[in-house]
Amino acid sequence: MKQTVTIEEKKGERIIAGCDKSLCDGCKASFFCTSKKASFDVLNPDEIPLEKGDQAIIDMPPRKTLFTIFMSLGFPLIMFIPGYLIGKAISESQGVQLLTSLAGVAVGFIISAVFFRLNKKKYTPVIVEKKE
Repeated sequence: MKQTVTIEEKKGERIIAGCDKSLCDGCKASFFCTSKKASFDVLNPDEIPLEKGDQAIIDMPPRKTLFTIFMSLGFPLIMFIPGYLIGKAISESQGVQLLTSLAGVAVGFIISAVFFRLNKKKYTPVIVEKKE
């Protein structure tokens, strides 16, 4: 998935970029979207010369994008099931089952966060070219 970004900050090897907000104007989901306000790290392995305010094209392969979405949202939801089953095994109370189910979702988010922290470079978008 390729996307145009604006370089917001450059500190040595670390580059922080933001989405091109003009792309959000025609989007029907822009009301619900929070990415138009977000800044994120990008990698520049080819050391393309960039300065603050430059536009660049980043790439994240579709397989990595889908996996990132799954790990961020799908995996925590799947962890609801083991949480529910643990709650059912230890108590007949629906309140306990609900709490253990929610605890399962929380554990799923924690596992996801740790996974991405350990594999940050592998799932960070890469700058492929400077947009003129």
